[in-house]
Amino acid sequence: MNITMNMKANVSIIMKIKSKINIAAAFAFCLALFSGCEAFLDTVPDNRTELDTDEKIERLLVSAYPQASYASYANAMADDATCRAGTSTRSNTSNEYIINEDAYYWREARTSTHNDSPTGFWNSCYKAIATANHALEAIEASANPDALRYQRSEALLCRAFSHFLLVTLFSKPYIPGEPNSAPGIPYADKPETEVLATYERKTVQYVYQRIEEDITEALKNLPPESEFKVSAYHFTAKAALTFASRFYLYKGEFEKVVELTTQVVPLPVRTSTFDNVPANDPANTWAATYFAAFKSWGTTASVIQAAWRLSESKHNFLLAETNSNLNRSWTCQYGTVQSTVPSNSTTNVTGGYWPFTDYNPTSFRGCFYIYKFSEYFYSTSSSGGWIYVMFPFIRAEEVILNRIEAEIHLGRLDAAVNDFNVYYRQRSGASSQPASEYSEGTMVLSIPKIKDFLGPSLLSFNFLTDHKAYNADTWDEDKRAMMLLLLETRRSEYVHEGWRWFDVLRFKIPAHHKFMDGSEDHLMPDDPRRQWQIPETAIKFGLEPNER
Repeated sequence: MNITMNMKANVSIIMKIKSKINIAAAFAFCLALFSGCEAFLDTVPDNRTELDTDEKIERLLVSAYPQASYASYANAMADDATCRAGTSTRSNTSNEYIINEDAYYWREARTSTHNDSPTGFWNSCYKAIATANHALEAIEASANPDALRYQRSEALLCRAFSHFLLVTLFSKPYIPGEPNSAPGIPYADKPETEVLATYERKTVQYVYQRIEEDITEALKNLPPESEFKVSAYHFTAKAALTFASRFYLYKGEFEKVVELTTQVVPLPVRTSTFDNVPANDPANTWAATYFAAFKSWGTTASVIQAAWRLSESKHNFLLAETNSNLNRSWTCQYGTVQSTVPSNSTTNVTGGYWPFTDYNPTSFRGCFYIYKFSEYFYSTSSSGGWIYVMFPFIRAEEVILNRIEAEIHLGRLDAAVNDFNVYYRQRSGASSQPASEYSEGTMVLSIPKIKDFLGPSLLSFNFLTDHKAYNADTWDEDKRAMMLLLLETRRSEYVHEGWRWFDVLRFKIPAHHKFMDGSEDHLMPDDPRRQWQIPETAIKFGLEPNER
């Protein structure tokens, strides 16, 4: 009960803040950048909030984060999505059904009015960028910009984060060492002051360069958690360093990833006891404190979902309220394959059981779901309102998973095994009961144990050797095995959160979908449908569409 009340209070606080701030200027840039509201473009957007106090700038930054989720669309596009048996539980005219079906068929989205669509996500990110730019302008114009150095860093990180998500989803993947000359997305670095200003798609390389400039500048003055009343809604130092490590992971600067993640959690040290990282190692202590605590939450849906979305929960490094039907999309026709949904009825690489509780009611015709999301309805009138889902854009688990991937790329397999053992200590139990303990003597991982778990057939024939992402065809078998486990681990940890799609893009993973009529389609690494299409209104105003 207290958790639910806190959740409502957190959302209410945000909504009240937004209601007090006229953010017409923040919307102006997005609308001028082709959101489709032509009537609005007839006038110069000069009806602006006077950001003349530090408090107003701080409040404005609450709106500098995307209020839409990529998860619904990305989940249905991924390689682990399937056509479920029977009839969908959602109407084929509902937004979530249309979004789910179009994504699964890898076709152009039929709706652009909902935040779960590519257009909705595009618009939401550019609104967030516009807000960040207006805050930055106000900070530069203030009497004492140095007093607002933390707010400046937050605004820069917000701008970089939204651009990073956009370039990842709407452009071709960044390939380390390559020219990366494919079209990127418009990088907006100033408030909109001109009606129908001209924007262009420079290269992916250019967008990455601009993102890195913003991150580098922001990291000079990272805000401490004490700077914020509710730290999970802002780029604290932990969130900033984790995002930076993700950026450099995608950019291929793996030493930088290790450096950044180690500022958040120390490198674990293995001892001779079971050849494992001891329970009291600082890395294990950190993971026990910050990982999502499924083991202690039990199996009750309302308790798990409430704890998952709570701003006070330490695993939520960056949490945002998103206008999203994500919690309804899992009952649509196309969803995650049952065999890839981790639950406390299945074992993982350690031989232990996952701590996640799954939901598999017969009334939902083959739907399998891990308790994570629940929706919050914010009433705006007696007859309507907005559906919100609290979405974790950055979680604590990412710190260790990013470092594991970097260590594998660098060939530091022993270090990666140590980090794997830190991760799986929090994600393995001796029985199917969520609170069951990790077994020190039997669950410790080693490279031979990992290879035995994967099996010789998978190690011999897999997408790493077939499609050669990161030149993986030149790796030895141990390195490929470690990377395959990392990718499976990330898929399990982030099930329903859309992350698998990001790995599908980066690691050239093919996707094979079967349809209701028995036909099939295949999305191979060079298929242009892997890039989300630029919104139609943006194309009409001159932006180059993605290849089809």
